[in-house]
Amino acid sequence: MFSEHRQRLIRQLPAGAAAVLTANDTMPTNADGTMPYYPNVNVYYLTGLTEEDAMLALFPGHPDPALREILFIKRVDQMFVKWLGRRADKNTASEISGIRTVFYTDEFWAVMKRVLPLCNAIYLHTNEHARSDNETQTREDRLLLDCKQRYPLHRYERLYPILARQRNAKTPGETALLRKASGITEKGFRRVLQTIRPGQTGMQVAAEMIHEYMQYNATWAYEPIVAFGADTCILHFRANESTGKDGDLVLIDAAAQFRYYNTDLTRTIPLNGRFSPRQRAYYDAVLRVHQQVAQEVKAGILIKDLWKISNNLLLGELVGLGLCTTADISKHGAQHYLNKYCYHNVSHFLGLDVHDTGYYDEVMPAGAVITNEPGIYNEEEGIGVRIENDLLVTENGFEDLMKTIPKEAEEIEDLMNR
Repeated sequence: MFSEHRQRLIRQLPAGAAAVLTANDTMPTNADGTMPYYPNVNVYYLTGLTEEDAMLALFPGHPDPALREILFIKRVDQMFVKWLGRRADKNTASEISGIRTVFYTDEFWAVMKRVLPLCNAIYLHTNEHARSDNETQTREDRLLLDCKQRYPLHRYERLYPILARQRNAKTPGETALLRKASGITEKGFRRVLQTIRPGQTGMQVAAEMIHEYMQYNATWAYEPIVAFGADTCILHFRANESTGKDGDLVLIDAAAQFRYYNTDLTRTIPLNGRFSPRQRAYYDAVLRVHQQVAQEVKAGILIKDLWKISNNLLLGELVGLGLCTTADISKHGAQHYLNKYCYHNVSHFLGLDVHDTGYYDEVMPAGAVITNEPGIYNEEEGIGVRIENDLLVTENGFEDLMKTIPKEAEEIEDLMNR
């Protein structure tokens, strides 16, 4: 799979161009602590390696075939192994990635002297994601500065748009991993339906899901959201020590990551196992939007089109719930009521990042994976409902990767009361 990803990228590089990518930093906490390491997913996407200090250089036009694909890994000694464990050696790294030429990262610039002077453009990656708001200098930033200092007269180009579009269209191998992650997510949610009860905290609910994920060597795709009552109206209410009460709705936005591929699931369920009539009215309204939006999904449309479709459907449901009238909407404007009751868009891209690469102003290709997550929130009534599945975009429609995860109100109630 990783060799295939590299070849797709190489075919998009112009003649005489080289591409260089680097791993993420290990970030500090306090004292001598560090955060759990998270790899640069682009390096993983192209090599299969998740280790600190990994780097990749691609120069398909190099006269020496051995220097057209070069992988760099961290050099370790026996003391490192005794404290932190074994790392991929050169042979293992080559087997995982399919790259024959492997050096140590401390040899990077010496090797690059044999590569970069022969190219006429250097493609580097920086984080251009529309939602990124990072003030920390990254290892990618430092690589850019180092390259420009050493090779100031080269032409520098952006790798992000190429990889963003490439990653947007998933390969069969990637969709298989996403299906696996979806299946693991389903097991966690079904476990919660059997164990959840009034008096539990959000952390206790989340613990049931991660217990199931870890049986399959999976982990969280993102920090779990578990909210009770009026807190269901807070979009990113992290699982904490808040306790659910009899009669509350509980909104669970939690999903599994498997081999760095992320799913994204939200379900809203009655904590005591039965929706009240008013809770059920909200739930059915959101479910109708969820089902109707899905029918519009196919390759060739903009994700922004889905946002518009969802918003129009949600406005109709707000009227049906008695939260406003058509006259109110005409007087105050649709956006006023969307901001009040439906304050997020219905869909984003999904993959190696939870908010994955892709451009909202470009038509979706077959192979894109998106979320379908309409929601209605009314803090005054203590009711927030969101229903979310992940959809694989196909030429003529979609495949619901979470179609077997319970979402009909009757099925949820039945499973909770067995």
